[in-house]
Amino acid sequence: MLKEMAADYRRHDASVLNPALWAVWNYRYGVWLDGIRFKPIRWILSKFYGLNLFFILITSGITLYRETKIGKDLHLIHCGNIAIHPDAVIGDRCGIMHDVTIGTNMVEGAPVIGDDVFIGAGAKVLGNIRIGNNVHIAANSLVITNIPDNATAMGVPAKVWHFPAAKEEGQK
Repeated sequence: MLKEMAADYRRHDASVLNPALWAVWNYRYGVWLDGIRFKPIRWILSKFYGLNLFFILITSGITLYRETKIGKDLHLIHCGNIAIHPDAVIGDRCGIMHDVTIGTNMVEGAPVIGDDVFIGAGAKVLGNIRIGNNVHIAANSLVITNIPDNATAMGVPAKVWHFPAAKEEGQK
């Protein structure tokens, strides 16, 4: 856990004053707590987790529960009004901007987000959907359908765009 926390520190501007770092650290602390088998100790330490969760919500607007499944190297790029549903699954090396909601859409199930995904400011990813690997979600987009790998989603509701790979200089 300490190794992950050190990597989180470097990724979040190497500043303990970054509220996004507080949210990620509290998430890691909560996941660590779930591994404690002695229930009275876990119960007592969970009170500190809950108090931190509330403090982080009030100061930064970030809601990130320990029940959420998150891969390596999550980067909350800007703090402020980020809400992630406890049932959501987020892959490795994902970047999330401010004002993002990852949650449910009137039915059971939360989004499953692949690896190397970037979610732009103000985007909403809702419902029992799957976002593929290497996906970019544009700012202020509403994603309510599955997005395949290597795509860009933009619009309200979001449409899938596939951009051709950039040609190397000298190729025609």
